Amino acid sequence: MFSQSKITYYPAQVLLLLLSLSFFCVASRAQTVSEGAKTSSAPTIMVQIRCKPGTADQWQAEFEKEMLPAIQEVISKGDGIIRFSYLEAVLPAAPVDFVLLFQLKTLGGLDTKQPWPHYVALARRVGEARAEQIQGELGSWEDRVKVTIMRSYESPR
Repeated sequence: MFSQSKITYYPAQVLLLLLSLSFFCVASRAQTVSEGAKTSSAPTIMVQIRCKPGTADQWQAEFEKEMLPAIQEVISKGDGIIRFSYLEAVLPAAPVDFVLLFQLKTLGGLDTKQPWPHYVALARRVGEARAEQIQGELGSWEDRVKVTIMRSYESPR
């Protein structure tokens, strides 16, 4: 009827099925948001950056010196970015060095091809040639960049 290999293989299949089902149940519950939280949601762009080995400190210094003031200017003028934060990996084995979170008023700005608002603010502040140089420097230190469009929710107060 059943060979020895099928008997030992069957429990592994059952275990895998149960783990898969539990994952999907947890994942679907985690993505469910209460009605109150839906009213305080905003489109968010998440940028994950992995720098080339040994360049994360240079990237961060240039970013904080040049790009961060441009982002703060855009936020203060209300030019599309509502809120910004960035995270730095604390462990060297992390898959990314930095995560940038741009919370936007709307995703409507993504409908047309145009520079990001903080790039425009940077060019206004330092001139187009210097802005391109800064973007080139940052880009030369980056190994991988992944951009994801998400929706963020604030917890009810």
